[in-house]
Amino acid sequence: MGARPLAVPAVLAVLAGGLVLGPVGPAAACSCVSNDPVELADHADVAFVGVLTSQRSDDDVVAHLFTVEDVLAGDVRRSQDVVTPNAGEAACGVEWASGATMVVLGRVDEHGRVASDLCSGSVPAGAAAYDATVRALGEPRDPLPGRSMVALDPADAQELLWAAAVVGVVGALGMVVVRRLTRRDG
Repeated sequence: MGARPLAVPAVLAVLAGGLVLGPVGPAAACSCVSNDPVELADHADVAFVGVLTSQRSDDDVVAHLFTVEDVLAGDVRRSQDVVTPNAGEAACGVEWASGATMVVLGRVDEHGRVASDLCSGSVPAGAAAYDATVRALGEPRDPLPGRSMVALDPADAQELLWAAAVVGVVGALGMVVVRRLTRRDG
């Protein structure tokens, strides 16, 4: 009988120790529903053929700038930014090579940006799914003129505005002080 009451506290101690050490977080992995080019093309809000000309990033996204040759779906500019997650494959982020010609499939995200990821179905020219994807999208048309520009890290822009406002206020106060001092002397 004496061993039983000790077993319960021992089990509780082991369980509590596991909680103190910390629970294991969920594994983050990219899991795509489909890789069928026709199905992926059907679900794309935006599709185009373009050449990747540059990339820039912040903590959240990578903005890929494409020179667009043909629009296959949606509203696309001649120079089009496409954002992807900046957390690697675990968050379905992509790494595209500059200079690559690609068919890009994407969606319009909650910020109004064209977004794509590993599950969107974008493929470089020469890939097995490239021709099937282009065929599934139909007749190409010319892109809209101009450039879509994605602003990265809006917090930096907000901080810059505040800094400019502070400099302006300090400058204005400095001018008032200088004017008052020159009036006293003159």
